[in-house]
Amino acid sequence: MLQRTFQHIPGVGPWREKDLWSRGIRTWDDFPAAGTGVAISKKTDDIARARITEAREALERGDLRKLAELLPPREHWRLYPAFQDDAVYFDIETDGKEAQAPTVVSLFDSRGLHVFIQGRNMDALPEAMAERRLWVTFNGSCFDVPVLRDYFGPGRFPVPDAHIDLRFVTRRLGMGGGLKEIEGKIGAERPQHLKGVNGYDAVLLWRAYLRRGDVEALRYLVEYNLYDSFQLRTLMDFSYNRGADELNQDVPRVPVFDRGDVLYDVSKIILDLGPTERDLHTLARVRAMEQDS
Repeated sequence: MLQRTFQHIPGVGPWREKDLWSRGIRTWDDFPAAGTGVAISKKTDDIARARITEAREALERGDLRKLAELLPPREHWRLYPAFQDDAVYFDIETDGKEAQAPTVVSLFDSRGLHVFIQGRNMDALPEAMAERRLWVTFNGSCFDVPVLRDYFGPGRFPVPDAHIDLRFVTRRLGMGGGLKEIEGKIGAERPQHLKGVNGYDAVLLWRAYLRRGDVEALRYLVEYNLYDSFQLRTLMDFSYNRGADELNQDVPRVPVFDRGDVLYDVSKIILDLGPTERDLHTLARVRAMEQDS
């Protein structure tokens, strides 16, 4: 899709782009060279050729940031196949307070699953996210990223080369609703014990862990959050293919991610979540309070 994109040319939007396609100018290579014909207008064609060259060179050197600057944000989904190996899919849970501190953050990338937990390893999150140039979220531009930037500070929290927020991509594709609702529509429903769990439940689970050292509550919370991250890979693949279908473009579709590949890792992460020394102190305090009552 990227090499069939002309919306990085000034004055070219969705309608003009479709008009170019209908006239046989379907890729950058099809755009007429100087002196061989007029595609848009004589003046605009000179600008168009310069923009196409700029984008082609950026793609050849793998310059995601430059390509993201050239394309309107609504079309950043087209960048996905060329840079999916550099993508990280992530989601956060918070403590529900006014300041919205992150409690659990899950990342999923080409190396697998990564979990960051408040009081354990949350401080390592910015460096982990800085390793990936393409961020994929659901409503992350409105919630997850601002929360994390406020928490870590703009000087430490990284800025990606591109960010695809699937909330807006799916809406344009006619798949409105929240993440879990859309998962059901595309056949990627969650296990029965996770159905109906929501963000407020995540806050309650965190409070149970924080106040009583309830590791089972933490495990439940982490499992819920892990699904929020790796399910985004399935949704991103599906959305890219759906977008290409909607535009009737003869381009390779991406294989849709099968979550079965990571479910063993999910189980292992959950089982490995044992109590910390702080948790043990919490449990000892709760037990002492019970004996005194």
